[in-house]
Amino acid sequence: MDVKSAFLNGSLNEELYVSQPPGFEDHLYPNHVFKLKKALYGLKQEPRQWYERLSNFLLSKGYARGVVDKTLFIRKHDNDVILVQVYVDDIIFGSNNNTLCEEFVSAMQREFEMSMMGELTYFLGLQVKQLKHGTFLNQSKYCFDLLKKFKMEDCKEASTSIATNCLMDADEAGQPVDSTKYRRFGLCRVQIG
Repeated sequence: MDVKSAFLNGSLNEELYVSQPPGFEDHLYPNHVFKLKKALYGLKQEPRQWYERLSNFLLSKGYARGVVDKTLFIRKHDNDVILVQVYVDDIIFGSNNNTLCEEFVSAMQREFEMSMMGELTYFLGLQVKQLKHGTFLNQSKYCFDLLKKFKMEDCKEASTSIATNCLMDADEAGQPVDSTKYRRFGLCRVQIG
């Protein structure tokens, strides 16, 4: 599910003032500022305020916050469990009991303006395939996009051995290289052809 205008759902805990936006200046008081009553896009506080509002809502509904991942919320009911993962304004959820999912959707839509995106197929670079006996995750689209970006769609995979006991020094006289560009290649192995 997707939260519409998520950051506008946050409340402010401190006094914040903003200058008058261009085109909306008060001609009688051009040097005055506005005091904000709600979070506003562009504020540093907005993601924190939105997350605090959402997490307080979920905690009030009996969910527990994950110990390692604070954006994961878990609710157990008898032998059933529902997992809710929050990523900014996108929420993925699943349960071994359809009723828990329906209750979650209903509660969220009563509290926030939400839109359902359907069954999860793609999330944060992961392709998700829901199968009868489980869920399959892969990153083939991400890998193919990388190959396309670097014009390597027709490349052939080859093993490249490197000695593990040699020391490599910086080539001070060489051309500077964008190291982040080449790190991305190590993230995926794709066999083409």
